[in-house]
Amino acid sequence: MALEDMLAGLKVGDYVTASGQDTRGHDVTRTATFLGRPKPVTPQRGGRKVKGVRLYVGAEGTDLDERSTWVMLTDDFGSVEKATPTWQNSELRNVPGVRIQNPNVRIYFGGKGGKRSSEPAEPVVLAGIRHIGEGRYEIYDVDSGDVLLTGTLSAQLWWLHAKAVASEPDSEPLSEPAATVVEDLGQPVRHVVTGDLVGYLTPDRFTPIDQVKEQ
Repeated sequence: MALEDMLAGLKVGDYVTASGQDTRGHDVTRTATFLGRPKPVTPQRGGRKVKGVRLYVGAEGTDLDERSTWVMLTDDFGSVEKATPTWQNSELRNVPGVRIQNPNVRIYFGGKGGKRSSEPAEPVVLAGIRHIGEGRYEIYDVDSGDVLLTGTLSAQLWWLHAKAVASEPDSEPLSEPAATVVEDLGQPVRHVVTGDLVGYLTPDRFTPIDQVKEQ
């Protein structure tokens, strides 16, 4: 599926699963929040430059410069699609944003996990996670502040993704419809922060928007 088709209908704030390559060229799959607009890139594959995008997928509030959120997709490799949060019985290290100590991380905490635990325990609590030093973390009740669990990144727990804040996500689609491609100039490119149109990209060149207006 073409990149434009995969991105169509997705927007910043969606919960997604993205599979592609990380900054070292290793295959990676990240399931978390779409943090920002994709950045057009032109990586080399098989000795030639190809059209691609860098996606930012991680815990809400994570800076886009944090490389642990980057996933690179090209026309012939990788995928991204909406996902549904599901309960995980896994180590704390698997919660997006924990290892970079993002204070905005929010999960629904369902108690201790592990091989002997078959389902989340009641009551389920909206929880935050904070680093308390020496490789140890506290999972705490967001409402009361009570500590629910203390452990290292290897601690097993039941957790479910929760939004950090109740806010309306960006409603603009992440990709432009084909009708916006002007005179074969290529794929529209928007500023990663402001969302403003800054130019058009083809596999061979980038055309700044001011040059387009002059034509």
